[in-house]
Amino acid sequence: MRVLFSFLSSSSLPRRAQARFLHIISASVGLFLPSIRGFSFLLLCVLTTLHASAARVIDDFSYDSPSAARQAWQARNDSPNVVPVPPPVTGLTFPVPFRKPIDRVYWDRAVSADLSRYDVITLDLTCDHPRAMRSLAVYFKSGDGWYVWNRSLPRTGRQSIRMLKSDFQTEGRPAGWHRIEAIRISPWKGEARDTQLILHSLTAHATSIFIMQGTTSAPDDAERTASRRATQRISRWLTDMNISHGVITDEQLTADIVQRARLIILPYNPNLSPDQRRHLRSFLRHNGKLMVFYSADAELASMMGLRLGEYMQTRDRARWVSFSFDEPAPWRVPPRVYQESWNIRPAHPAAKDSRVIAWWENMEGKRDAEPAWTASPHGLWMSHILLQSDNENKRTMLAGLVGRYVPDVWRDVARAELERVGTIDSFTSFDQAVTSLSRLAARSPEKMQIRRLLDKAREQHRRMIILYEAERYPEVVSMSRSAMHALTEAYARAQQPKTPERRGVWDHGGTGLYPGDWDRTAKLLAEHGFNTIFPNMLWGGVAHYESRVLPRSETFRLYGDQIELCVRAAQKHGLDVHVWAVCWNLTGAPPDFVERMRREGRLQVDAGGRTIPWLNPAHPDNRRLLIDSLMEIADRYPIQGLHLDYIRYPHANACYSDYSRKAFAEWLGRPAAGWPGSVQPGGNLAEPYRRFRVDQINLTVRGIKRQIGEKHPDLEISAAVFGGYPEIVDSIGQDWAAWLKRGDVDFIVPMNYTTDPNRFGTLTRTQMNLPGARGNIMPGLGVTASESQLTADQVIEQIVIARELGAPGYLLFDLNITLAREILPMLRLGLTRDE
Repeated sequence: MRVLFSFLSSSSLPRRAQARFLHIISASVGLFLPSIRGFSFLLLCVLTTLHASAARVIDDFSYDSPSAARQAWQARNDSPNVVPVPPPVTGLTFPVPFRKPIDRVYWDRAVSADLSRYDVITLDLTCDHPRAMRSLAVYFKSGDGWYVWNRSLPRTGRQSIRMLKSDFQTEGRPAGWHRIEAIRISPWKGEARDTQLILHSLTAHATSIFIMQGTTSAPDDAERTASRRATQRISRWLTDMNISHGVITDEQLTADIVQRARLIILPYNPNLSPDQRRHLRSFLRHNGKLMVFYSADAELASMMGLRLGEYMQTRDRARWVSFSFDEPAPWRVPPRVYQESWNIRPAHPAAKDSRVIAWWENMEGKRDAEPAWTASPHGLWMSHILLQSDNENKRTMLAGLVGRYVPDVWRDVARAELERVGTIDSFTSFDQAVTSLSRLAARSPEKMQIRRLLDKAREQHRRMIILYEAERYPEVVSMSRSAMHALTEAYARAQQPKTPERRGVWDHGGTGLYPGDWDRTAKLLAEHGFNTIFPNMLWGGVAHYESRVLPRSETFRLYGDQIELCVRAAQKHGLDVHVWAVCWNLTGAPPDFVERMRREGRLQVDAGGRTIPWLNPAHPDNRRLLIDSLMEIADRYPIQGLHLDYIRYPHANACYSDYSRKAFAEWLGRPAAGWPGSVQPGGNLAEPYRRFRVDQINLTVRGIKRQIGEKHPDLEISAAVFGGYPEIVDSIGQDWAAWLKRGDVDFIVPMNYTTDPNRFGTLTRTQMNLPGARGNIMPGLGVTASESQLTADQVIEQIVIARELGAPGYLLFDLNITLAREILPMLRLGLTRDE
């Protein structure tokens, strides 16, 4: 046995092949030598050792004495010394004295480690007051530089932080992961309070699951950005489900990865190179599995036993809004997953053992003729990328699909679900959630129903523990969803309504949830206790209504005048309408309109001379176009408000057009010598130019309020703004606090998009304390934003925080299926129910 283990440990066989070899040996010995007792146990030890070799404990934070701990982890820059944790807990305490006027503390440990063959690093820690730290940084020194991971802690208490190598940034010139010479732990100051970090273990892991971000396979920057975002979404969902994985790029697909991997996920890799196909063909020959999203690579499809179909596009928002699985139970996936897709590239079965397992559906749940997911013995193919929506179902779906090909993940997923169940609101455990909700139930008119739900959750939690001990891990995951739903419903029913209160929803599509049927959307919102809708009816160069100022959109052609139809339905169901106007941004504008703006010198330009498809706020014709389009709406439609969005510059690197130079020189009263370098950061005119940009936006807002207000004094003017004030004044020229102070707007909606309730509270409190802000701040919640995706309990918690801080209302982003099916019904049980 020692010879066998030595051979396998030193061999170049991939771990997948080693395991198959051992199982063959086991079966053979069991057949011919049944009298050899203990062989199975020894074989299990070998398998366990091989599995353990996929992980390396860098530090278990167990030291014989305080002096040994201090010698290993040396305090730097007057940071306090580390202290061993008393038994029975194993760990090392890193004191974080942020009551003092310091910005960081840090400790270094010298090591000599080759981490090149590991993909993920996990840090097991405990922190009772994470708000004291705006972030925790973990550094690995290599040569003349560092690899740096820097994030905020997601919650209070004990937790395992998973750090993918792809999440690390570099400082200086690191020599490589094969040459790690030191480790640094560095908390950065948040709130002015003391806390401590207890570190329990730091471990490097090799994984057999990889996501391959499209880089060389994507044809341009826009496509590479799409692939990066798709990669980040899938990685986040896998991390949420406690599935260990690595992230590589197209260029990093090597023979080593092919040998180690069992599953490779291609989130969006449109056209692979011949070398990449060669590696993947070898991977498939050795029984590896692929999960491919929205590829245009017909040869890859053929390698998987599939036939790539034609690219398809729809302008009908209601056509592809969900997909349903034929047999969800064997795949351990939800029956239906919601996603609004505009483009697909289906793959069809091309062999007897390939088949469609999920189909697209329309808004009414009617099945489309096009496949959403196709399976073959070589893996899976989805006809679009996974978009940012229906996150809970997508997490569960990915766990089921990955678990199908890598069953080892189920134990980790089940363990994470056991730990996660009950972590609604800011509760950190199941017992705390049940105890707290029981207290809330005692004061609620819904107390009997809440208690029944808590009893149901207790029974399901008990069953989860039994199932876990019986190693029935997929059933633990299914039971967890049911238990969490019961707890969330109990939490929702324990809330109280408040009136008066503005309850609004942004509608980014501008057609309502059901295109062509505004009455249905208005009825839905009214029935769930909402009283205001903010429909996106115009952009800088296109309108969804019968405009005489802006070009009319395809939406207008397909569905008619959206403002007229929206207002008619809103009046019927008692809703206010605040028309949402995207300023300056020319997304969706006809190409000839954009070209005319370019020829007339009305577009923005970055420092490199590249045209930005945004109208220049400094150009008076652009300000007039915006005000005319808003006045047209105010004159023709009986609405209650106008809601400004993108009322800013796109970023700090704009605008450096010839017209901006001319306008700035006129504002300055002298030529702008050295343009554009003189107005960029560090230039002698940088500060005057910063004020100039702010003035252009202020002038626009003031003009809108004055001209609209003179003719329509009862019409409210509001704006959706970035929440990080005052930093945004310099970066995008958006001084919205000044608008409030001068009365240029009636209320402000800061987009406080975050999953962290503490961050949400801090942002909202800071905003409410600005001059003129009290009673005029209605925070926006990023329910399905790119920056944050909130579950129903998180939405409830943030609304409660907003109420406690005195906000007169709130807005939810965005009107979609997830909001309609998962969020609004829970709010109606408590926060928005009729009094």
